[in-house]
Amino acid sequence: MGSIISRARIKLVILITIICFLLLGTIYILSPFPNSDTILSATQTKFAVPIYTDFELQGKNQCAAYSSAFVLRNSGKSAKGKEVYAKIPFKIPISGYVLPKGVISYLQSQGLKPMIYKGNLSSLKARLVQRRTPIIVLVGNGLFWQHYMTLVGFDDDKSELYFVDSNKENDENAELPGNRTMTNDYFLKWWSNGLPVFNHVYITAGETL
Repeated sequence: MGSIISRARIKLVILITIICFLLLGTIYILSPFPNSDTILSATQTKFAVPIYTDFELQGKNQCAAYSSAFVLRNSGKSAKGKEVYAKIPFKIPISGYVLPKGVISYLQSQGLKPMIYKGNLSSLKARLVQRRTPIIVLVGNGLFWQHYMTLVGFDDDKSELYFVDSNKENDENAELPGNRTMTNDYFLKWWSNGLPVFNHVYITAGETL
């Protein structure tokens, strides 16, 4: 009887240990978790960051790398999306999708000081005005798809947001900033991306280490 109880306790200890390792591993992979953004709303009703670089068309599921490369090039660093994708860490096996930690880690390795925030449309615009550099956003539809883009401008009078989207083959914006326009409502629909922790998130990278 005693040996049966001892074996049961050993199995319980092993199970608890495995669960702890899985929990710690999950926390490590998902961290850093978004900071709640408390910045005041932007006073401007129209704003666009200066763009110093061209656009690139991404490969399948490579939007994280191409968004990161765009941010790097616009800050004066040499970066190509294809090369960044080969080096960027924290890819999900099979799909090749990159976790937010991968974007943050790679930008840090290139001398930037990225921050990930969770906020609303007002705080997102305020950060864009404050940093004056493109901001990476994550939109999507739960486990079906997720997509990184960079916000480069907005016009409240038109209720429009302007993005650089590496999944767009052509520049749809002409004289407007970026290569893609979304209405506020359309963006908000996909910014509520169905992820429990990483919805309404954005990554800034305007500071250098």
